[in-house]
Amino acid sequence: MFRLLQNRLGHHLLLIAVSAALFLPGLGAPSLWDIDEGNNAECAQEMLNADNWIVPTFNFQLRTDKPAMLYWLQMAAYRQFGINEFAARLPSALASILAVLLTYELGRRLYGRCTGVLAGMILASAPAFCAAAHFANPDALLNLFTLLTFVIFWRGYIRDGSSWFALAGITTGLAMLTKGPVGLVLPASVIGLFLWWSGQLNRLCDRRLLWGLLTFLLVMGPWYGWVGNDTRWEFLKGFFLKHNLDRFRAPMEGHGGPFFYYIAALFVGLLFWACFLGPALWCAYLEIRKQRPGDLEKQSEIKVRWLRSWGDQFGSLSPSLRFLVCWIGVYIIFFSFSRTKLPNYILPAYPAIALFLAQFLNQWRRGEVEIPGWVLQVSFLLIGLIGVLITVGLIMAGGWLGGATLLGGRHLPGLERWAFLGLVALFGATAVYWYTRLQRRNMAIGFLTGTTVLFAGLLAVGPVCAVDVYKAPRPLAAIVREQRTDPEIRIATYRFFQPSLVFYCGREVIQLSDEYQAINFLSSPLPVYLFVPAVLWDDLQVKITGPYALLGRHRDLYRICDVVLITNQ
Repeated sequence: MFRLLQNRLGHHLLLIAVSAALFLPGLGAPSLWDIDEGNNAECAQEMLNADNWIVPTFNFQLRTDKPAMLYWLQMAAYRQFGINEFAARLPSALASILAVLLTYELGRRLYGRCTGVLAGMILASAPAFCAAAHFANPDALLNLFTLLTFVIFWRGYIRDGSSWFALAGITTGLAMLTKGPVGLVLPASVIGLFLWWSGQLNRLCDRRLLWGLLTFLLVMGPWYGWVGNDTRWEFLKGFFLKHNLDRFRAPMEGHGGPFFYYIAALFVGLLFWACFLGPALWCAYLEIRKQRPGDLEKQSEIKVRWLRSWGDQFGSLSPSLRFLVCWIGVYIIFFSFSRTKLPNYILPAYPAIALFLAQFLNQWRRGEVEIPGWVLQVSFLLIGLIGVLITVGLIMAGGWLGGATLLGGRHLPGLERWAFLGLVALFGATAVYWYTRLQRRNMAIGFLTGTTVLFAGLLAVGPVCAVDVYKAPRPLAAIVREQRTDPEIRIATYRFFQPSLVFYCGREVIQLSDEYQAINFLSSPLPVYLFVPAVLWDDLQVKITGPYALLGRHRDLYRICDVVLITNQ
Protein backbone atom coordinates (compact mmCIF):
# COMPACT_ATOMS: atom_id res chain seq x y z
CA MET A 1 0.00 0.00 0.00
CA PHE A 2 1.38 3.40 -1.00
CA ARG A 3 4.51 1.62 -2.31
CA LEU A 4 5.90 4.75 -3.91
CA LEU A 5 5.98 6.53 -0.56
CA GLN A 6 7.49 4.15 1.97
CA ASN A 7 9.13 6.65 4.30
CA ARG A 8 7.92 9.23 6.79
CA LEU A 9 8.72 12.24 4.59
CA GLY A 10 6.85 10.67 1.68
CA HIS A 11 3.86 9.97 3.89
CA HIS A 12 3.87 13.56 5.13
CA LEU A 13 4.02 14.91 1.58
CA LEU A 14 1.16 12.64 0.51
CA LEU A 15 -1.06 13.65 3.41
CA ILE A 16 -0.25 17.34 3.00
CA ALA A 17 -1.07 17.16 -0.71
CA VAL A 18 -4.40 15.38 -0.11
CA SER A 19 -5.35 17.65 2.80
CA ALA A 20 -4.44 20.82 0.92
CA ALA A 21 -6.42 19.64 -2.10
CA LEU A 22 -9.45 19.04 0.13
CA PHE A 23 -9.25 22.06 2.43
CA LEU A 24 -7.83 24.98 0.43
CA PRO A 25 -9.62 25.16 -2.97
CA GLY A 26 -12.66 27.39 -2.74
CA LEU A 27 -11.86 28.30 0.86
CA GLY A 28 -12.83 31.92 0.30
CA ALA A 29 -15.51 31.42 -2.34
CA PRO A 30 -18.70 31.08 -0.26
CA SER A 31 -19.85 34.01 1.82
CA LEU A 32 -19.77 33.60 5.59
CA TRP A 33 -22.18 31.10 7.08
CA ASP A 34 -24.33 32.51 9.83
CA ILE A 35 -24.39 32.63 12.67
CA ASP A 36 -20.97 31.38 13.82
CA GLU A 37 -18.78 32.46 10.92
CA GLY A 38 -20.33 35.90 10.84
CA ASN A 39 -19.76 36.38 14.57
CA ASN A 40 -16.17 35.14 14.57
CA ALA A 41 -15.00 36.91 11.42
CA GLU A 42 -16.50 40.23 12.45
CA CYS A 43 -15.13 39.96 15.99
CA ALA A 44 -11.61 39.54 14.61
CA GLN A 45 -12.17 42.45 12.20
CA GLU A 46 -13.24 44.79 15.01
CA MET A 47 -10.32 43.76 17.20
CA LEU A 48 -7.90 44.34 14.32
CA ASN A 49 -9.33 47.74 13.42
CA ALA A 50 -9.15 48.81 17.07
CA ASP A 51 -5.68 47.28 17.51
CA ASN A 52 -7.18 45.47 20.49
CA TRP A 53 -5.81 41.99 21.26
CA ILE A 54 -7.58 41.51 24.57
CA VAL A 55 -11.32 42.26 24.58
CA PRO A 56 -13.50 40.49 21.93
CA THR A 57 -16.34 42.58 20.54
CA PHE A 58 -19.09 41.99 18.02
CA ASN A 59 -21.10 44.84 16.53
CA PHE A 60 -19.00 46.98 18.89
CA GLN A 61 -20.39 45.26 21.98
CA LEU A 62 -18.58 42.83 24.31
CA ARG A 63 -18.71 39.26 23.01
CA THR A 64 -18.33 36.58 25.69
CA ASP A 65 -18.93 33.48 23.58
CA LYS A 66 -15.33 32.34 22.97
CA PRO A 67 -11.75 33.08 24.06
CA ALA A 68 -9.35 34.93 21.79
CA MET A 69 -7.13 32.32 20.07
CA LEU A 70 -9.18 32.09 16.86
CA TYR A 71 -9.51 35.87 16.69
CA TRP A 72 -5.74 36.33 17.02
CA LEU A 73 -5.05 33.93 14.17
CA GLN A 74 -7.74 35.53 12.00
CA MET A 75 -6.27 38.96 12.69
CA ALA A 76 -2.86 37.71 11.59
CA ALA A 77 -4.41 36.27 8.43
CA TYR A 78 -6.27 39.54 7.76
CA ARG A 79 -2.98 41.41 7.86
CA GLN A 80 -1.45 39.07 5.29
CA PHE A 81 -4.39 38.41 2.95
CA GLY A 82 -6.84 41.22 3.62
CA ILE A 83 -10.15 41.14 5.47
CA ASN A 84 -12.05 38.46 3.55
CA GLU A 85 -13.56 34.99 3.83
CA PHE A 86 -10.34 33.20 2.85
CA ALA A 87 -8.36 34.81 5.66
CA ALA A 88 -11.16 34.19 8.17
CA ARG A 89 -11.16 30.45 7.38
CA LEU A 90 -7.43 29.95 6.84
CA PRO A 91 -6.61 29.16 10.52
CA SER A 92 -9.14 26.30 10.46
CA ALA A 93 -7.75 24.90 7.20
CA LEU A 94 -4.13 25.00 8.38
CA ALA A 95 -5.04 23.52 11.76
CA SER A 96 -6.83 20.67 9.99
CA ILE A 97 -3.80 19.90 7.80
CA LEU A 98 -1.61 19.74 10.90
CA ALA A 99 -4.19 17.51 12.62
CA VAL A 100 -4.02 15.05 9.72
CA LEU A 101 -0.22 14.87 10.11
CA LEU A 102 -0.49 14.41 13.88
CA THR A 103 -3.02 11.61 13.38
CA TYR A 104 -0.50 9.90 11.11
CA GLU A 105 2.27 10.30 13.71
CA LEU A 106 0.08 8.92 16.48
CA GLY A 107 -0.97 6.05 14.22
CA ARG A 108 2.68 5.16 13.59
CA ARG A 109 3.29 4.91 17.32
CA LEU A 110 0.09 2.99 18.05
CA TYR A 111 0.00 0.51 15.17
CA GLY A 112 2.51 1.26 12.41
CA ARG A 113 3.00 3.46 9.38
CA CYS A 114 0.33 1.91 7.14
CA THR A 115 -2.35 2.43 9.78
CA GLY A 116 -1.07 5.97 10.27
CA VAL A 117 -1.34 6.86 6.58
CA LEU A 118 -4.79 5.32 6.24
CA ALA A 119 -5.98 7.06 9.41
CA GLY A 120 -4.82 10.40 8.01
CA MET A 121 -6.75 9.73 4.80
CA ILE A 122 -9.88 8.70 6.69
CA LEU A 123 -9.75 11.81 8.84
CA ALA A 124 -9.12 14.21 5.95
CA SER A 125 -11.98 12.79 3.86
CA ALA A 126 -14.55 12.51 6.65
CA PRO A 127 -17.22 15.08 5.68
CA ALA A 128 -17.54 16.49 9.21
CA PHE A 129 -13.80 17.04 9.52
CA CYS A 130 -13.55 18.45 6.00
CA ALA A 131 -16.40 20.84 6.79
CA ALA A 132 -14.64 22.00 9.97
CA ALA A 133 -11.54 22.77 7.89
CA HIS A 134 -13.68 25.14 5.77
CA PHE A 135 -15.41 26.79 8.71
CA ALA A 136 -14.27 29.90 10.61
CA ASN A 137 -14.87 28.72 14.16
CA PRO A 138 -12.61 27.40 16.96
CA ASP A 139 -13.36 23.67 16.56
CA ALA A 140 -10.52 22.84 14.15
CA LEU A 141 -8.06 24.63 16.44
CA LEU A 142 -9.40 22.88 19.53
CA ASN A 143 -9.09 19.56 17.73
CA LEU A 144 -5.46 20.34 16.83
CA PHE A 145 -4.40 21.23 20.38
CA THR A 146 -6.32 18.29 21.86
CA LEU A 147 -4.71 15.89 19.40
CA LEU A 148 -1.29 17.36 20.14
CA THR A 149 -1.92 16.77 23.84
CA PHE A 150 -2.66 13.10 23.21
CA VAL A 151 0.40 12.68 20.97
CA ILE A 152 2.59 14.16 23.70
CA PHE A 153 0.99 11.97 26.34
CA TRP A 154 1.35 8.76 24.34
CA ARG A 155 4.97 9.50 23.52
CA GLY A 156 5.68 9.92 27.23
CA TYR A 157 3.59 6.90 28.16
CA ILE A 158 5.40 4.40 25.92
CA ARG A 159 8.75 5.77 27.12
CA ASP A 160 7.61 5.33 30.74
CA GLY A 161 8.49 8.93 31.46
CA SER A 162 6.88 12.03 32.94
CA SER A 163 8.38 14.66 30.69
CA TRP A 164 5.01 15.01 28.97
CA PHE A 165 3.48 16.94 31.87
CA ALA A 166 5.02 20.32 31.01
CA LEU A 167 4.37 20.02 27.27
CA ALA A 168 0.79 18.87 27.84
CA GLY A 169 0.34 21.90 30.09
CA ILE A 170 1.26 24.12 27.16
CA THR A 171 -1.09 22.41 24.68
CA THR A 172 -4.03 22.33 27.10
CA GLY A 173 -3.35 25.99 27.87
CA LEU A 174 -3.60 26.75 24.16
CA ALA A 175 -6.82 24.72 24.01
CA MET A 176 -8.14 26.72 26.97
CA LEU A 177 -7.44 29.90 25.00
CA THR A 178 -9.28 28.39 22.05
CA LYS A 179 -12.55 27.15 23.52
CA GLY A 180 -12.35 27.13 27.28
CA PRO A 181 -12.48 24.38 29.94
CA VAL A 182 -13.21 21.52 27.50
CA GLY A 183 -9.64 21.96 26.28
CA LEU A 184 -8.38 20.81 29.69
CA VAL A 185 -11.14 18.81 31.35
CA LEU A 186 -11.81 16.30 28.57
CA PRO A 187 -8.17 15.45 27.66
CA ALA A 188 -7.39 15.11 31.37
CA SER A 189 -10.40 12.80 31.75
CA VAL A 190 -9.27 10.62 28.84
CA ILE A 191 -5.73 10.33 30.21
CA GLY A 192 -6.92 9.72 33.77
CA LEU A 193 -9.43 7.05 32.70
CA PHE A 194 -6.83 5.30 30.54
CA LEU A 195 -4.24 5.22 33.33
CA TRP A 196 -6.85 3.96 35.80
CA TRP A 197 -7.95 1.21 33.39
CA SER A 198 -4.31 0.28 32.86
CA GLY A 199 -3.64 0.12 36.62
CA GLN A 200 -1.11 2.95 36.34
CA LEU A 201 -2.94 5.87 37.92
CA ASN A 202 0.04 6.30 40.22
CA ARG A 203 1.88 7.84 37.25
CA LEU A 204 0.02 11.05 38.03
CA CYS A 205 1.50 11.09 41.53
CA ASP A 206 4.60 12.81 40.30
CA ARG A 207 5.94 16.19 41.33
CA ARG A 208 6.41 17.02 37.65
CA LEU A 209 2.64 17.25 37.42
CA LEU A 210 3.11 20.64 39.11
CA TRP A 211 5.25 21.72 36.15
CA GLY A 212 2.36 20.84 33.88
CA LEU A 213 -0.02 22.91 35.98
CA LEU A 214 2.47 25.78 35.97
CA THR A 215 2.91 25.81 32.18
CA PHE A 216 -0.87 25.59 31.76
CA LEU A 217 -1.37 28.66 33.95
CA LEU A 218 1.46 30.57 32.29
CA VAL A 219 -0.08 30.00 28.84
CA MET A 220 -3.74 30.72 29.56
CA GLY A 221 -3.62 32.83 32.72
CA PRO A 222 -2.37 36.20 31.42
CA TRP A 223 -5.10 36.67 28.83
CA TYR A 224 -7.94 35.50 31.09
CA GLY A 225 -6.71 37.77 33.85
CA TRP A 226 -6.27 40.73 31.51
CA VAL A 227 -9.66 40.39 29.79
CA GLY A 228 -11.32 39.95 33.18
CA ASN A 229 -9.75 43.11 34.50
CA ASP A 230 -10.51 45.17 31.35
CA THR A 231 -14.18 44.12 31.31
CA ARG A 232 -14.71 44.29 35.08
CA TRP A 233 -15.07 40.49 35.03
CA GLU A 234 -18.08 40.64 32.69
CA PHE A 235 -16.33 38.49 30.09
CA LEU A 236 -15.42 35.77 32.58
CA LYS A 237 -18.94 35.67 34.02
CA GLY A 238 -20.55 35.53 30.59
CA PHE A 239 -18.12 32.98 29.21
CA PHE A 240 -17.87 30.51 32.09
CA LEU A 241 -21.41 30.77 33.43
CA LYS A 242 -23.52 31.31 30.32
CA HIS A 243 -21.51 29.80 27.47
CA ASN A 244 -20.17 26.81 29.39
CA LEU A 245 -22.28 25.94 32.42
CA ASP A 246 -25.62 27.06 31.00
CA ARG A 247 -24.92 25.37 27.66
CA PHE A 248 -24.39 22.10 29.47
CA ARG A 249 -27.47 22.43 31.66
CA ALA A 250 -30.01 23.60 29.07
CA PRO A 251 -30.38 23.81 25.27
CA MET A 252 -29.13 27.14 23.99
CA GLU A 253 -30.15 28.86 20.74
CA GLY A 254 -32.40 25.93 19.88
CA HIS A 255 -29.52 23.44 19.68
CA GLY A 256 -30.98 20.50 21.56
CA GLY A 257 -31.29 16.83 20.73
CA PRO A 258 -31.90 13.32 22.11
CA PHE A 259 -29.28 11.35 24.06
CA PHE A 260 -28.28 9.38 20.93
CA TYR A 261 -27.75 12.62 18.96
CA TYR A 262 -24.00 12.13 18.60
CA ILE A 263 -24.27 8.52 17.48
CA ALA A 264 -26.40 9.69 14.55
CA ALA A 265 -24.13 12.71 13.98
CA LEU A 266 -21.12 10.42 13.87
CA PHE A 267 -22.57 8.28 11.10
CA VAL A 268 -23.39 11.37 9.05
CA GLY A 269 -19.99 12.91 9.77
CA LEU A 270 -18.10 9.80 8.66
CA LEU A 271 -20.46 8.97 5.78
CA PHE A 272 -18.84 6.20 3.70
CA TRP A 273 -16.38 5.26 6.44
CA ALA A 274 -19.30 4.72 8.83
CA CYS A 275 -20.29 1.68 6.78
CA PHE A 276 -17.32 -0.17 8.29
CA LEU A 277 -17.94 0.80 11.90
CA GLY A 278 -20.11 -2.26 12.48
CA PRO A 279 -17.49 -4.87 11.50
CA ALA A 280 -14.76 -2.90 13.32
CA LEU A 281 -16.82 -2.67 16.51
CA TRP A 282 -17.66 -6.36 16.35
CA CYS A 283 -13.99 -7.26 16.17
CA ALA A 284 -13.25 -4.94 19.08
CA TYR A 285 -16.11 -6.51 21.04
CA LEU A 286 -14.61 -9.95 20.55
CA GLU A 287 -11.33 -8.72 21.95
CA ILE A 288 -12.99 -7.05 24.92
CA ARG A 289 -14.58 -10.39 25.78
CA LYS A 290 -11.00 -11.63 26.22
CA GLN A 291 -11.55 -14.90 24.45
CA ARG A 292 -8.57 -16.86 23.28
CA PRO A 293 -7.90 -16.93 19.55
CA GLY A 294 -8.63 -20.65 19.53
CA ASP A 295 -12.10 -20.00 20.93
CA LEU A 296 -12.76 -17.29 18.38
CA GLU A 297 -11.97 -19.59 15.48
CA LYS A 298 -14.78 -21.90 16.56
CA GLN A 299 -17.38 -19.23 16.01
CA SER A 300 -19.32 -19.60 12.76
CA GLU A 301 -20.05 -15.91 12.20
CA ILE A 302 -16.53 -14.53 12.21
CA LYS A 303 -12.99 -15.90 12.46
CA VAL A 304 -10.25 -13.61 13.63
CA ARG A 305 -6.51 -14.15 13.87
CA TRP A 306 -5.44 -11.49 16.33
CA LEU A 307 -2.18 -9.61 16.09
CA ARG A 308 -0.16 -8.71 19.11
CA SER A 309 -1.22 -5.08 18.60
CA TRP A 310 -4.83 -6.07 19.27
CA GLY A 311 -4.03 -8.21 22.30
CA ASP A 312 -1.40 -10.50 23.72
CA GLN A 313 -1.40 -14.29 23.69
CA PHE A 314 -4.01 -14.37 26.48
CA GLY A 315 -6.43 -12.19 24.53
CA SER A 316 -6.14 -9.13 26.80
CA LEU A 317 -7.09 -5.68 25.54
CA SER A 318 -4.06 -3.87 24.16
CA PRO A 319 -3.03 -0.45 25.56
CA SER A 320 -3.56 1.08 22.11
CA LEU A 321 -7.18 0.01 21.93
CA ARG A 322 -7.81 0.94 25.56
CA PHE A 323 -6.54 4.43 24.81
CA LEU A 324 -8.81 4.84 21.77
CA VAL A 325 -11.83 3.49 23.67
CA CYS A 326 -11.25 6.00 26.49
CA TRP A 327 -10.72 8.81 24.00
CA ILE A 328 -13.85 8.16 21.97
CA GLY A 329 -16.00 7.23 24.95
CA VAL A 330 -15.24 10.30 27.06
CA TYR A 331 -16.09 12.76 24.28
CA ILE A 332 -19.27 11.07 23.10
CA ILE A 333 -20.62 10.36 26.59
CA PHE A 334 -19.79 13.83 27.96
CA PHE A 335 -21.46 15.72 25.14
CA SER A 336 -24.39 13.29 25.10
CA PHE A 337 -25.18 14.47 28.64
CA SER A 338 -24.87 18.11 27.57
CA ARG A 339 -28.27 19.64 26.85
CA THR A 340 -26.90 21.88 24.09
CA LYS A 341 -25.86 19.74 21.14
CA LEU A 342 -24.04 20.52 17.90
CA PRO A 343 -22.30 18.03 15.59
CA ASN A 344 -18.95 19.84 15.79
CA TYR A 345 -18.68 19.37 19.57
CA ILE A 346 -17.29 15.84 19.15
CA LEU A 347 -14.78 16.79 16.43
CA PRO A 348 -11.81 15.94 18.75
CA ALA A 349 -13.03 12.33 18.76
CA TYR A 350 -12.67 11.98 14.97
CA PRO A 351 -8.89 11.31 14.97
CA ALA A 352 -9.41 8.43 17.42
CA ILE A 353 -12.24 7.01 15.30
CA ALA A 354 -10.05 7.34 12.19
CA LEU A 355 -7.27 5.40 13.94
CA PHE A 356 -9.71 2.73 15.09
CA LEU A 357 -11.12 2.24 11.59
CA ALA A 358 -7.70 2.41 9.94
CA GLN A 359 -6.30 -0.37 12.14
CA PHE A 360 -9.27 -2.59 11.40
CA LEU A 361 -9.11 -1.99 7.63
CA ASN A 362 -5.35 -2.43 7.57
CA GLN A 363 -5.62 -5.77 9.36
CA TRP A 364 -8.34 -6.85 6.95
CA ARG A 365 -6.16 -5.75 4.02
CA ARG A 366 -3.33 -7.96 5.26
CA GLY A 367 -5.60 -10.91 5.92
CA GLU A 368 -5.17 -10.75 9.68
CA VAL A 369 -8.89 -10.21 10.24
CA GLU A 370 -11.41 -12.24 8.26
CA ILE A 371 -14.92 -10.92 7.90
CA PRO A 372 -17.80 -13.00 6.49
CA GLY A 373 -18.61 -12.10 2.91
CA TRP A 374 -22.16 -11.06 3.68
CA VAL A 375 -20.95 -8.49 6.23
CA LEU A 376 -18.74 -6.80 3.65
CA GLN A 377 -21.52 -6.98 1.06
CA VAL A 378 -23.78 -5.10 3.46
CA SER A 379 -21.08 -2.44 3.93
CA PHE A 380 -20.65 -2.02 0.17
CA LEU A 381 -24.41 -1.96 -0.30
CA LEU A 382 -24.69 0.82 2.27
CA ILE A 383 -22.13 2.91 0.38
CA GLY A 384 -24.15 2.45 -2.81
CA LEU A 385 -27.38 3.27 -0.96
CA ILE A 386 -25.82 6.47 0.39
CA GLY A 387 -24.93 7.36 -3.20
CA VAL A 388 -28.52 6.84 -4.33
CA LEU A 389 -29.86 8.93 -1.43
CA ILE A 390 -27.41 11.73 -2.21
CA THR A 391 -28.46 11.78 -5.85
CA VAL A 392 -32.17 11.80 -5.03
CA GLY A 393 -31.67 14.34 -2.24
CA LEU A 394 -29.81 16.81 -4.45
CA ILE A 395 -32.41 16.47 -7.21
CA MET A 396 -35.20 17.11 -4.72
CA ALA A 397 -33.34 19.99 -3.09
CA GLY A 398 -33.08 21.55 -6.53
CA GLY A 399 -36.86 21.59 -6.75
CA TRP A 400 -37.36 18.47 -8.89
CA LEU A 401 -39.37 15.35 -8.03
CA GLY A 402 -41.61 17.23 -5.62
CA GLY A 403 -38.67 18.50 -3.61
CA ALA A 404 -40.17 21.96 -3.23
CA THR A 405 -43.13 20.50 -1.35
CA LEU A 406 -41.30 17.89 0.70
CA LEU A 407 -38.58 20.31 1.82
CA GLY A 408 -41.01 22.96 3.03
CA GLY A 409 -40.17 25.50 0.35
CA ARG A 410 -36.41 25.28 0.86
CA HIS A 411 -35.74 24.23 -2.73
CA LEU A 412 -32.52 25.61 -4.17
CA PRO A 413 -32.40 25.40 -7.97
CA GLY A 414 -28.89 24.58 -9.09
CA LEU A 415 -28.22 21.81 -6.58
CA GLU A 416 -29.59 19.22 -9.00
CA ARG A 417 -26.54 19.81 -11.20
CA TRP A 418 -24.43 18.09 -8.55
CA ALA A 419 -26.58 14.97 -8.35
CA PHE A 420 -23.81 13.05 -10.10
CA LEU A 421 -21.96 13.01 -6.75
CA GLY A 422 -24.04 9.99 -5.85
CA LEU A 423 -22.60 8.20 -8.88
CA VAL A 424 -19.13 8.64 -7.41
CA ALA A 425 -20.26 6.61 -4.40
CA LEU A 426 -21.91 3.98 -6.58
CA PHE A 427 -18.81 3.60 -8.72
CA GLY A 428 -16.57 3.40 -5.64
CA ALA A 429 -18.77 0.78 -3.96
CA THR A 430 -18.81 -1.32 -7.13
CA ALA A 431 -15.04 -1.13 -7.56
CA VAL A 432 -14.34 -1.99 -3.92
CA TYR A 433 -16.73 -4.94 -4.09
CA TRP A 434 -15.15 -6.21 -7.32
CA TYR A 435 -11.58 -6.09 -6.02
CA THR A 436 -12.69 -7.71 -2.76
CA ARG A 437 -14.17 -10.59 -4.74
CA LEU A 438 -10.84 -10.93 -6.53
CA GLN A 439 -9.01 -10.94 -3.17
CA ARG A 440 -7.11 -7.82 -4.20
CA ARG A 441 -7.59 -6.02 -0.93
CA ASN A 442 -4.89 -3.41 -1.52
CA MET A 443 -6.81 -2.20 -4.57
CA ALA A 444 -10.09 -2.34 -2.64
CA ILE A 445 -8.75 -0.08 0.11
CA GLY A 446 -7.17 2.18 -2.49
CA PHE A 447 -10.45 2.63 -4.38
CA LEU A 448 -12.35 3.16 -1.13
CA THR A 449 -9.92 5.88 -0.07
CA GLY A 450 -9.90 7.49 -3.51
CA THR A 451 -13.70 7.51 -3.65
CA THR A 452 -14.07 9.24 -0.29
CA VAL A 453 -11.37 11.82 -1.08
CA LEU A 454 -12.91 12.63 -4.47
CA PHE A 455 -16.41 12.87 -3.01
CA ALA A 456 -15.31 15.12 -0.14
CA GLY A 457 -13.39 17.40 -2.49
CA LEU A 458 -16.29 17.82 -4.89
CA LEU A 459 -18.79 18.28 -2.06
CA ALA A 460 -16.72 21.06 -0.48
CA VAL A 461 -16.61 23.08 -3.70
CA GLY A 462 -19.74 22.31 -5.74
CA PRO A 463 -22.96 22.11 -3.70
CA VAL A 464 -21.61 24.56 -1.14
CA CYS A 465 -21.18 27.28 -3.76
CA ALA A 466 -24.53 26.39 -5.29
CA VAL A 467 -26.22 27.04 -1.95
CA ASP A 468 -24.23 30.21 -1.31
CA VAL A 469 -26.01 32.19 -4.04
CA TYR A 470 -29.16 32.08 -1.90
CA LYS A 471 -27.66 33.99 1.02
CA ALA A 472 -28.61 37.65 1.17
CA PRO A 473 -26.06 39.47 3.39
CA ARG A 474 -23.04 39.70 1.08
CA PRO A 475 -24.76 40.84 -2.15
CA LEU A 476 -26.99 43.36 -0.38
CA ALA A 477 -24.13 44.74 1.72
CA ALA A 478 -22.11 45.16 -1.48
CA ILE A 479 -24.79 47.57 -2.73
CA VAL A 480 -24.37 49.68 0.41
CA ARG A 481 -20.61 49.86 -0.07
CA GLU A 482 -21.06 50.90 -3.70
CA GLN A 483 -23.53 53.63 -2.76
CA ARG A 484 -21.74 55.41 0.09
CA THR A 485 -18.34 55.10 1.72
CA ASP A 486 -18.42 58.10 4.10
CA PRO A 487 -18.69 57.41 7.84
CA GLU A 488 -21.90 59.40 8.32
CA ILE A 489 -24.25 56.71 7.04
CA ARG A 490 -26.27 54.54 9.41
CA ILE A 491 -27.33 50.96 8.79
CA ALA A 492 -30.15 49.05 10.48
CA THR A 493 -32.25 45.92 10.18
CA TYR A 494 -35.89 45.40 10.96
CA ARG A 495 -36.87 41.80 11.81
CA PHE A 496 -33.95 40.50 9.81
CA PHE A 497 -30.44 40.15 11.16
CA GLN A 498 -27.48 37.95 10.35
CA PRO A 499 -24.06 38.50 11.97
CA SER A 500 -22.33 38.45 8.59
CA LEU A 501 -24.19 41.68 7.74
CA VAL A 502 -21.96 43.51 10.21
CA PHE A 503 -18.86 41.98 8.63
CA TYR A 504 -19.84 42.89 5.07
CA CYS A 505 -21.11 46.36 5.92
CA GLY A 506 -17.96 47.11 7.88
CA ARG A 507 -19.76 49.17 10.52
CA GLU A 508 -22.32 48.92 13.29
CA VAL A 509 -25.71 47.52 12.31
CA ILE A 510 -28.61 48.68 14.49
CA GLN A 511 -31.40 46.19 15.19
CA LEU A 512 -34.82 47.87 15.18
CA SER A 513 -37.48 46.16 17.24
CA ASP A 514 -40.75 47.61 15.93
CA GLU A 515 -42.42 49.35 13.03
CA TYR A 516 -42.33 52.77 14.68
CA GLN A 517 -38.54 52.63 15.00
CA ALA A 518 -38.19 51.57 11.35
CA ILE A 519 -40.31 54.51 10.11
CA ASN A 520 -38.36 56.97 12.26
CA PHE A 521 -35.07 55.50 11.08
CA LEU A 522 -35.97 56.13 7.41
CA SER A 523 -36.97 59.70 8.35
CA SER A 524 -33.46 60.52 9.55
CA PRO A 525 -31.72 63.54 7.95
CA LEU A 526 -28.58 61.43 7.56
CA PRO A 527 -28.17 58.81 4.82
CA VAL A 528 -29.57 55.52 6.14
CA TYR A 529 -29.93 51.98 4.83
CA LEU A 530 -32.47 49.49 6.09
CA PHE A 531 -32.58 45.69 5.58
CA VAL A 532 -36.09 44.30 5.93
CA PRO A 533 -38.01 41.21 4.74
CA ALA A 534 -39.92 42.03 1.56
CA VAL A 535 -43.25 40.92 3.01
CA LEU A 536 -42.90 43.44 5.86
CA TRP A 537 -41.75 46.18 3.51
CA ASP A 538 -44.98 45.88 1.54
CA ASP A 539 -46.88 46.98 4.66
CA LEU A 540 -44.28 49.45 5.86
CA GLN A 541 -43.77 51.54 2.73
CA VAL A 542 -47.33 52.92 2.68
CA LYS A 543 -46.71 54.50 6.11
CA ILE A 544 -43.53 56.35 5.11
CA THR A 545 -43.99 60.04 4.25
CA GLY A 546 -40.43 60.94 3.28
CA PRO A 547 -38.35 59.90 0.28
CA TYR A 548 -37.11 56.36 -0.06
CA ALA A 549 -35.70 54.05 -2.72
CA LEU A 550 -35.44 50.30 -3.08
CA LEU A 551 -31.81 49.48 -3.91
CA GLY A 552 -31.79 45.69 -3.95
CA ARG A 553 -33.72 42.51 -3.36
CA HIS A 554 -32.31 39.07 -2.66
CA ARG A 555 -33.58 35.68 -1.53
CA ASP A 556 -32.32 34.62 1.90
CA LEU A 557 -31.49 31.00 2.70
CA TYR A 558 -32.08 31.25 6.43
CA ARG A 559 -35.39 33.12 6.54
CA ILE A 560 -36.76 31.51 3.35
CA CYS A 561 -37.93 34.88 2.11
CA ASP A 562 -36.84 37.84 0.01
CA VAL A 563 -34.95 40.61 1.79
CA VAL A 564 -34.93 44.16 0.45
CA LEU A 565 -32.50 47.04 0.96
CA ILE A 566 -34.09 50.47 1.41
CA THR A 567 -32.49 53.90 1.62
CA ASN A 568 -33.87 57.39 2.31
CA GLN A 569 -31.73 58.91 -0.44
